[in-house]
Amino acid sequence: MRAPNHLNGLRAFEAAARHLSYVAAADELNVTPAAVGHLVRGLEETLGVELFHRSQAGPSRLLLTEVAQAALPDLEIGFDRLSMAVERMRAGCSRVAMAVTVPPAFADKWLLPRVERFRVHAPDYDLRIDTSGRLVDFTAERIDVGIR
Repeated sequence: MRAPNHLNGLRAFEAAARHLSYVAAADELNVTPAAVGHLVRGLEETLGVELFHRSQAGPSRLLLTEVAQAALPDLEIGFDRLSMAVERMRAGCSRVAMAVTVPPAFADKWLLPRVERFRVHAPDYDLRIDTSGRLVDFTAERIDVGIR
């Protein structure tokens, strides 16, 4: 199976799950909260599972079901991969960016002397090296490899 038939529903669910809010998801997706709710309900009907526990009392607050919690990391990774593919198409190049974070001393003493040899053996990779030494959020900062 390639692309799922309900990509818009998956996008709406993923955004609502990250924000735990139809309103915030709607702002991100540039649609109405009602549209997000409609897409999520349609996805739930198609899958035959409930993705959110909806509170009847008090302010409407979304809580993820166990099924949704289990699926969310894979959806996030999938959407990140789709974004990378779109960026690659937009750039019009076949090179693959690879971001690596390493401590400055490791970069200086071991990694940097080997970069040229890597480029000769793997010319399709655009190596980006972060030597800040700080801990990074791999997903948010699009880091592929970390060496500590």
